Amino acid sequence: MGEEMRGYIVGPMPAWKFLEKFLPVDKIPQYTSIGRPKDAFPLTLRASKEADAYLPFINEMRPFAPRLRFVDSHNLPDTKNCGTFMFQVKPDVCVYSDDYSEGCDSSTLDIPIEFKWDIAHDPFDTPFTEEDSLGIKKFIKTTNKAKDTLGQITAYAAVQLGSQYRTHAFSVLIVEDCARILRWDREGAIVTEPIEYGADPALAEFFSRYSQAPLEMRGVDTTVTVTSNAEAQVAREQLNLAPATRMLKTSVLCPDGSSVQVIFPAPTAPGLPPVGQATQACPAYDVNTKKMVFFKDSWRVDLPNVLPEGETYAKLNNAHVCNMPMCIACGDVGGSLEQQTQTVKSSSARWACPPLKTVVPHIHYRLALNIVRSKLTQFCCTRELVQAIHDASIGGSSFVY
Repeated sequence: MGEEMRGYIVGPMPAWKFLEKFLPVDKIPQYTSIGRPKDAFPLTLRASKEADAYLPFINEMRPFAPRLRFVDSHNLPDTKNCGTFMFQVKPDVCVYSDDYSEGCDSSTLDIPIEFKWDIAHDPFDTPFTEEDSLGIKKFIKTTNKAKDTLGQITAYAAVQLGSQYRTHAFSVLIVEDCARILRWDREGAIVTEPIEYGADPALAEFFSRYSQAPLEMRGVDTTVTVTSNAEAQVAREQLNLAPATRMLKTSVLCPDGSSVQVIFPAPTAPGLPPVGQATQACPAYDVNTKKMVFFKDSWRVDLPNVLPEGETYAKLNNAHVCNMPMCIACGDVGGSLEQQTQTVKSSSARWACPPLKTVVPHIHYRLALNIVRSKLTQFCCTRELVQAIHDASIGGSSFVY
């Protein structure tokens, strides 16, 4: 994953600019500044090996973010959300807002923290210019150890964003006496400059601000909520889901300004890098009509020449293209600035090394279709498969030729 993510990383952003942009104090209601001693984290910095730093860091950071819970998870991998991954997801420390999560549970995780006690494992460097790269500044290392670390922290973000409904996520990488804060979204990741956390209060300030910030600022998609037990039970029965399936609820805009409320199962992480449209599609229960619909949540490319999917369905329906489902609701997700990705906005900043690949803007988007059928891979006989392909071909020929 690290190699795939490498081209979409923007940095190194000055730490205090990072805090003011993504966790501004004036947008945190009733923010209380937490004082700090002049020389913080002495026991953490005194650790001679990585494993000896976990508990001292937890104990020394806790006073700055008393609303958060820091858990030593280095021997407790996520066994709940990583069925599609080929490797263990096991941050050294997991940070939670609740009082019940144990070990690593990416579906409730707030911030994963990874420690490295050898600078050779640091995937980032001070920006430099390579003579053989036309004078382009770079700050991402290409050694095998550096790639491994980048792959690790990318996997943490991928599972977290894949198993939660989030607009973005934060993580922290600590390499000996320096730390970096990362902000991940569907465009890429923004990385801070190294923070000497024993002397520079930026890291403690980050946790202090995060612990008091509104949910939207933390990255939680507040347009999705946990449904009531009664509604969840009805939806599970209609969708033929297991009794223990966790059910969520949201609304999708209709063309007339109304909305369709749908109940659907909580997502599972697909085992893919965080960059992209992150499509989650599944049958859902329409609360109003009490019927099954097809619900799709994604981060669409936000460019003028790219037509939103719902508008494409409308054009096809208006042209009476056969074998085409009807889009009953669609639209961008509103409510906060965070529903638009932010990485691209920083990629041209003066402090930024140019990303190796083009960072494309995305915006959160949802739609609902009126037809739900079985997956094409679940056909009962070859005739059913051929019939599905035949119907799709007829529909396609109606507007291709």
